[in-house]
Amino acid sequence: MPRDRTLSKESTIYTYRLLKRVHYKAIFFQVYWILTGCAFLGATIAISFLSVPVGLIGVPVGVMGLPLVQTLLLRLLLRTKVKHAPQSWSWSYQLPWFGYAPGTDTYIAMTKVRRLHFHVLWIVLVLLGCLYPWLPPSLFGFLIFTHLWLLLPRLIIIFLLRKHSSSGYLKINENDSSCYAQ
Repeated sequence: MPRDRTLSKESTIYTYRLLKRVHYKAIFFQVYWILTGCAFLGATIAISFLSVPVGLIGVPVGVMGLPLVQTLLLRLLLRTKVKHAPQSWSWSYQLPWFGYAPGTDTYIAMTKVRRLHFHVLWIVLVLLGCLYPWLPPSLFGFLIFTHLWLLLPRLIIIFLLRKHSSSGYLKINENDSSCYAQ
């Protein structure tokens, strides 16, 4: 018995047209990790020499705490803006989307991605600024560096796709980030 191949009237078909693709270059990530390792080592030495307890506590808190704060803020912003935390967002351990990011199986509006990441950028900077009087300058600088390090690759991709940010949809793949129009 042949199946009916016609579409029902309730069917919705989405077609996306590629606007721009940003390929991930391995050399960028290698240089990024090398510079990060050097900065992390320098910050650990500087913080430890200035104050051993602050260095032993502050560096792990910065490395583990800032991604958690960013994740909490992203989830909170998604919950308040969209009224629910989307299931498509998850943890990613690969650059440039290191941390809490949209999944590889969904399209997300560029305006939403841009707005969320700029909110996280400024909110965490303000929170760190509020802690400035109680933090040693070296630890404060390390926390600012870690925060910017986590967001910089994402912000670069958002900047490269800025031309299409008003109507584009972001799709994250393993080797690139693409912007599509619907």
